[in-house]
Amino acid sequence: MKLYPFSNIKTNHLGLLLFAARLIAICGCLAIVVSLLSAGYGFFFGKTTEPMQLEHGLMILGADHSPGFYAFAGVTFSFVVSGILAALISMENKFTGNS
Repeated sequence: MKLYPFSNIKTNHLGLLLFAARLIAICGCLAIVVSLLSAGYGFFFGKTTEPMQLEHGLMILGADHSPGFYAFAGVTFSFVVSGILAALISMENKFTGNS
């Protein structure tokens, strides 16, 4: 059992691209942990915004936990990029007839 991403993909010509796809996917997995911790920290310990007045005398406070959500968007982008790279490598292997 291999624990690195795209372990079933083989290539003879695009080894560096496969390495890049795996590296991007691993960085994305690590960034998931960082983004969840950042969002949780911002939610519980982050600074709050000034109270905003709502209707009927109600007030609301907002928390600044946006860095975790921005990091999550970056994680999603990294998974998309690594998936596209892996698909290109897989197509190259299929069309060249390597097994």
